[in-house]
Amino acid sequence: MERRLYQRVPVQVSAIVTSGDGVRIKVVAIDVSSDGLSIECNIKQRNMITPGGSFVRDGRPVSVFVDLNLSNDEGLLFKIVARCHVVFSRRMSSDQCKIGLRYADIENNGHEQLVRFIKETLLRPENSIT
Repeated sequence: MERRLYQRVPVQVSAIVTSGDGVRIKVVAIDVSSDGLSIECNIKQRNMITPGGSFVRDGRPVSVFVDLNLSNDEGLLFKIVARCHVVFSRRMSSDQCKIGLRYADIENNGHEQLVRFIKETLLRPENSIT
């Protein structure tokens, strides 16, 4: 049973995660929703984002900034810049991890652009159920 409140859309786009220490890490965003996103990274990158895989620090979720570039049907590129909380960190293989992020704050009109991107993507013929 699907537990998510917001439908996720698969993507494969580069993203930059800025850790709490100010380290910028290039990762791959693998899905987005209006509530959050998932990224894939290697163990070294995961440890820079969530030291040792722990996504809670001092009793609070680890907070990072994410720069994400998405393009719409017209090919227009738009950038989402968001402060996010890490909600999970999973090791997928010996060197690959998946990290789930929930938006805490999205700059400018980024949330509206994101919702529009998700709606457009879900309306594409290849995403319809027949």
